[in-house]
Amino acid sequence: MKTQHWFMILVSSFILLSCFSPTMRKIADTKQFLLGVAVRPSDLLDPKDTKLVQDNFNILVPENIMKLQYLRPTETFWNWSDPDKLVQFAEANNMKLRGHTFVWHNQNPPFINNLSDKNKAIQILQDTITQVLTRYNGKFYEYDVCNEVIDDNGVLRNSIWMKTIGPEYIDMAFKTARLADPSVKLILNDYNNEYAGTTKGDAFYKLVKDMVDRKIPIDGVGFQLHVMAEQPINEQALRANIKRFRDLGLSVSFTEVDVRIKLPVTPEKEAAQQKVYLDLLRIAREEQVSCFMLWGYTDAYSWIPGTFAGYGSAHPFDAKKNPKPVFSEMKKLVTSFK
Repeated sequence: MKTQHWFMILVSSFILLSCFSPTMRKIADTKQFLLGVAVRPSDLLDPKDTKLVQDNFNILVPENIMKLQYLRPTETFWNWSDPDKLVQFAEANNMKLRGHTFVWHNQNPPFINNLSDKNKAIQILQDTITQVLTRYNGKFYEYDVCNEVIDDNGVLRNSIWMKTIGPEYIDMAFKTARLADPSVKLILNDYNNEYAGTTKGDAFYKLVKDMVDRKIPIDGVGFQLHVMAEQPINEQALRANIKRFRDLGLSVSFTEVDVRIKLPVTPEKEAAQQKVYLDLLRIAREEQVSCFMLWGYTDAYSWIPGTFAGYGSAHPFDAKKNPKPVFSEMKKLVTSFK
């Protein structure tokens, strides 16, 4: 009986400790580490999704609702409902917010894609930024003012803003944002810009350094980091890139992290994915990266299969919204942060 009695006590203790195991959110808060995720409106409505977001993240970014296709579908109509709810949710849960994005070549409404007059384009650009940052003044930690302005070959992308306004549209956007909200950190965000010594990485740095030299109000840069499990992180090139932006007096954010696997998934590929996630988390902490954002948390809603044919399983939670082993390892690593 005594053996059985002690066994029951041990089991009960284990269950009790499991129930009170700290959440990733609690750990990240304790370590003063901003760990976030891109969310959709339904993530804030479905009880299971909402709890998952509340338990694991302390900073949020809208996945789509503040892209202009959805936020300002016509020149005169603004869809404030979903962004308002996101702001309210973040405030209610003591979370920070990233904004994404004012100026992009993609996901624009027809009235923007059809712009041809320079003065009209400038008016739309400035009005959009001013309206948003005035409405949400002081609500956002940082905002992707411009997104993906450099093409893969290292030259400025020939977007609608480039065609109608010219390269000065970037300066205009940052100056307008600073006037509208002096408190928000203004970010230039891009993909494949994370490594020093690459065509796009060096072109991105040159653009940003020129902005800093000319005293354009930019506070930081974003590395999206949509990466593949099959390609290990080039730690030296990543750290060198972070350093040169910090030497300019700027912050660096990891803004859209996911690690896609070439299908079919195997244990070896999952191990490679885990190493990439953990390397990025470790580097983010050691290099004092401003925030670490996942671009989605569950394979159930993943954008990866529809964009990268033959790839999937990119996120730390599976299609049933259960944490994968990689998430447990991420949690252990964040717990170990000094």
